[in-house]
Amino acid sequence: MTPRMRIAYGPVAVLALALQPFCFAQAPENTGPNVNVVRELAGTLRLQTKTDKRYRGVEQWRIFVHRDGSRTMMLSKDFVAANALQLMTAHVDATFRPMDVFASYWTRTGSSGSIHVTVRGSELRAVSEGPASRAEEVVSVPHELSIVTHGESMNGWYLWQGKRDANGLHKATMFNLSPAPEGGALVKGRLHPSTFTYLGRETVKVPAGTFETERYRITNIEMWVNGADRILVKQVITDEDKEYVLTKLVVATAD
Repeated sequence: MTPRMRIAYGPVAVLALALQPFCFAQAPENTGPNVNVVRELAGTLRLQTKTDKRYRGVEQWRIFVHRDGSRTMMLSKDFVAANALQLMTAHVDATFRPMDVFASYWTRTGSSGSIHVTVRGSELRAVSEGPASRAEEVVSVPHELSIVTHGESMNGWYLWQGKRDANGLHKATMFNLSPAPEGGALVKGRLHPSTFTYLGRETVKVPAGTFETERYRITNIEMWVNGADRILVKQVITDEDKEYVLTKLVVATAD
């Protein structure tokens, strides 16, 4: 064997060694429900015009409810009319306070980057990744905090942060992500105070069925939210020809 042949075969031998299985004791294979999930939900929102119900896109999501009461949502928003795509994952605690959020955004020109936000106590840390640069920021945040991702169903969770006064007004702090930065800018977030209003209970009929909801208004957006898992049933942008309606909902509980 020539020296040249030894050089050619060397990496293959190393790779084969690395792929050898490890030998260690394993727990018995689980044959029942996953202990990390007590309830799972999946749904679809249709994005359409209010006037003629013209199709504009679709949002699909899944929620996993964990044993400690926290929840994880995975979401994709295919905004066909704008050639935009948003992919997100969020983990909130039992009170819906955000713990961990990841979001990536695509526009008609391609990827506009991603952002990973973590919240530990009063510290919020955001790491932004773009095609040409990276940035990290750390800010102090109050207990009543929400992270606005621009995924519609995920945003419905922030209606539950903050205390409601006698007039139905909530006040909370939001960390609002920028879904479509211009040029080479990074996806960033900014803190700002927000006030929204509880408008009462309302029965709403959508393609997925009829739901008892709580109705809220945030500036020019109205939302109808259902149940303990804060399912967004309907959303209307009052000064634009846009609405979102729930067309499918599937709920599964652990046996």
